[in-house]
Amino acid sequence: MATVELITVEERPGGQLLFNVRVTSTAGKIELPIVIEGQGSVASNETTVLQVALNFAKDLEASVRLRLEVE
Repeated sequence: MATVELITVEERPGGQLLFNVRVTSTAGKIELPIVIEGQGSVASNETTVLQVALNFAKDLEASVRLRLEVE
């Protein structure tokens, strides 16, 4: 079973947020940087980062299932 973690959230110039998503499984590990626009407050930024990470994980699962032709 794979784990998906959020690591290294930082603010960038121009109001952007950079965070990394780390996916670890028995097959290995990958870490991907994601940049999004800041939302103007810490609470909104946290919510948006979590939503983007969740959507990323769902998209990744759907892509793998499609690739394997599993429903």
